[in-house]
Amino acid sequence: MQLGRFQVTDAKAFAGMINPENTLGAIWKTSPTKINDAMIKLLAINRGKSLENMLAKFETKVVDNDNEFYWELIGSSRRNIPLVEASFKGATVTASDNNIGEGGQEFQLTFDEQWFFKGEIVVGEKNEVYPIRVLDDGYPSGSQWVHTCEIAGSDRSGVPGSELVAGKRFTEEFAPVGKGLSREVGGIRRVTPVSMRGELTTIRIDHKLPGDATNKQVVMGIPVIDKAGNKKVFGALALYEDWLVEQEFSLYKNKFLMYGKSNRTSDGQYHNKDVSGRSIKIGSGIREQMEQSNTYFYNDFSIELLEEILFGLSEGKLGFNQRVFILRTGERGAAEFHKAVLTTTSGWSANMSTPGTNPATVKSASSELHSNAMSAGFQFTEYMAPNGVCVKLEVDDFYDDKIRNTIKIPGSSGVAESYRFDIFYVGTPEDPNIQKVQVKGAEEIRGYQWGFRNPFTGAVNNGNMGTLEDSGTITKWCQLGVVVYDPSRTASIIPYVLA
Repeated sequence: MQLGRFQVTDAKAFAGMINPENTLGAIWKTSPTKINDAMIKLLAINRGKSLENMLAKFETKVVDNDNEFYWELIGSSRRNIPLVEASFKGATVTASDNNIGEGGQEFQLTFDEQWFFKGEIVVGEKNEVYPIRVLDDGYPSGSQWVHTCEIAGSDRSGVPGSELVAGKRFTEEFAPVGKGLSREVGGIRRVTPVSMRGELTTIRIDHKLPGDATNKQVVMGIPVIDKAGNKKVFGALALYEDWLVEQEFSLYKNKFLMYGKSNRTSDGQYHNKDVSGRSIKIGSGIREQMEQSNTYFYNDFSIELLEEILFGLSEGKLGFNQRVFILRTGERGAAEFHKAVLTTTSGWSANMSTPGTNPATVKSASSELHSNAMSAGFQFTEYMAPNGVCVKLEVDDFYDDKIRNTIKIPGSSGVAESYRFDIFYVGTPEDPNIQKVQVKGAEEIRGYQWGFRNPFTGAVNNGNMGTLEDSGTITKWCQLGVVVYDPSRTASIIPYVLA
């Protein structure tokens, strides 16, 4: 990696066990005065933001064992049913026919399934213009279902044939009866739940160091922030290597959570085996669970496109106070989002409820180029659409990873993945839509195997040596899964070049 013409050494990448004397000398030489910002930047470039951070907002789903886990998804029973044909006076109705059912004459409607009940008012595409009353519960005709009907409105001239041709869709309204001595009409409809299946993936990492690593110092200390928000500097090689294990294992987990592809075949088999001969089971990540729902491809991103998708995810599904979505993308996608919002809001005037609360988009700056230097700019990171829909932008470094993602947008130096948008309805803490899954008591396991010296802790004189070699191995292991309970509440907007 070339960071500029003043760079005197190249970054070197290593895998596996290292020789601390040779490797550290090759990378950082021996001077204690090296500035550590360079390594911090290199780590930042290659370490993406954690998907776990987003999922940590919600309680982890803990299961009792590592068997497959299931959940049920039930949708609305409300449907519209396509008409197969209509018949009047023994003849099939055509689009050119008129006055079907005039004067209260009976006619027949045929559907592919039994759905409507005796006494119900049903309407077609013109809704209340041509209400129709179903006179019976219907009877089977082959694989189809036939109902005898009459017109129900005040207009007794009948229904145009054009409204009763094949493919016109019908739905129920209500079931009216007389004031007294009425008989049973109407009925309920139900939909059975859809059973969804997920499974856990076992992930492991091992890293070995020589026994004398405890005494080896990293010439430039490695500053990190711990979970409590405190800054730490790793000066010892073993501690630094331990930290690298944590970083790499975090990448393992996050890549599985996003990109995991199930290796279970249609016959329920797993053909990948580990060295023990046991099956390797890989569960589905978020992307694979999303891909069967709402996927859109684009050449030109716009707020109009985004609104149309978000309305489709919200209408009749979410309350007005529930329509908050996360829009995860790369840096290029964030810029496209900004430009799209800017285009949409062009000509709008800012409304400042309290003077001075909004920062200026143009303000003074300090520069040797001019005594009256100015700075201008802002960035849109959130958009509030009509009907309570709100989308919040999140940039994920995974989308910008030029090592993993190599396809570029024509005419751009940015990778196409950076222009991808994934829309997550994550739910609420009480009712999450996306949730991490782990086994109770085995969320994450760490272990050390060492000879007579432990390079990670400095311990010596191991009376129960796990190896005769003067070394120590750190192992991390976890069983991890992720569930998208309702994929229909998610969507992906993908550049056409990735189609």
